[in-house]
Amino acid sequence: LNAAAQSVTIVSKVTRDDGPPSTTTSYISEDHARWSGGEGEVIIDAKTGQMITLDNKKKTYYITTRKDVDDLAAKMKEHMNSPEMKRAQEAMKNLPPDQRKQMEAAMGSMFTFDVQKLGNSRKIAGYNCDEWSVTMGQMSKTVECVSTEVKFPPLAWNVYKSFTDSMKSLTTAMGPMAANMEKMQEQFKKMKGFPLASKTTVNVMGRKSVTSSEVTEIKHSPIPASAWDVPAGYTKIDNPMTKAFSRGR
Repeated sequence: LNAAAQSVTIVSKVTRDDGPPSTTTSYISEDHARWSGGEGEVIIDAKTGQMITLDNKKKTYYITTRKDVDDLAAKMKEHMNSPEMKRAQEAMKNLPPDQRKQMEAAMGSMFTFDVQKLGNSRKIAGYNCDEWSVTMGQMSKTVECVSTEVKFPPLAWNVYKSFTDSMKSLTTAMGPMAANMEKMQEQFKKMKGFPLASKTTVNVMGRKSVTSSEVTEIKHSPIPASAWDVPAGYTKIDNPMTKAFSRGR
């Protein structure tokens, strides 16, 4: 296949809460991907294994490398095994059994993680897809309709997916689920294919937010090289995740 046949342009409609729908365009080529979520975008360079995150509102960007993700995971592990955490775990053990059960139930329900095939299928933009749900405790639930019929270059997409799955695992690893990070990665692998629609409901401290996106068109045509560039006038900032951890939080 030539490069043009391998390249995919994906047009989607995105809605946030009660706001008006906006149109986003994402691209996947042999060795790059650019994923647009409206206010934010991600550019993946599969050759260097790095991810550039753009904030279209603030006109800033930062870079995340594979090493950054691995370093963060190592720091998380270190944090979970720190004397402070050990003391907290010991204190938990010394609670009366009833109280301990309540605490474990409360913490467990916050950080449980589950990927399930829902058994529903539908057609989006001419492709059949199956619905899956990804639940993270009581904080977030996503329903995605994933299709194995969309032909796209696997390399850049797999790099993007491994980055995002790692990020999701890291977020959850901040809780008592650190030990389950590998299990989470395995669960994500069950969802094979390309998400044509997704609806994410996030509930934090009583504030609920819903983001929906659905693919309206998929085109197999050449992608301009400029799609992989950071737009002019954007300012580079430090990666907020590595920054937070370097402060020793």
